[in-house]
Amino acid sequence: ESTLGYRVKEVLGGVDTEGVGRTSELTGSLTFEGSVLIGANFSVDVASITSDSGKRDQKFAGEIMETATYPEATFRLTSPVDITTVPDDGQQIEVTVAGELTMHGVSKSVTFPLTAEYTNGRIGVLGAIEVAFADYGIRNPSNGFVTTGDTGLIEFVLVFERV
Repeated sequence: ESTLGYRVKEVLGGVDTEGVGRTSELTGSLTFEGSVLIGANFSVDVASITSDSGKRDQKFAGEIMETATYPEATFRLTSPVDITTVPDDGQQIEVTVAGELTMHGVSKSVTFPLTAEYTNGRIGVLGAIEVAFADYGIRNPSNGFVTTGDTGLIEFVLVFERV
């Protein structure tokens, strides 16, 4: 049920649009001590991210993300998050998370808001991280027909079950 992907604003043949890719090939875990989130880790198989365009996917996995060399992207929580109390079933909470995002062989500190909900013994987490391509050594994907900005969004919906 978890998905992760990207969203990049594009000008495609003179038309404003967005390139969007998604995958469900990811794993992760959360660790709590009472109401304090002390650990969060997840990883994604970058080559499994696909869009509505085979040409976009080929460029994304090839010259943009170089998935043969950098097959995985990861996130690791670096600061505990005190959610004060465990929310009631179905209640959403909003928190700010700090961690280390690694992709394309580069690790950077990131801070971003996310929304979490506890329902039927499962935790759902929704969020987005804005990234600058250059910060991760990623070549701007613009070419003669497609123009993009210098940033994109990593978007995710993660579902965690107690083990």
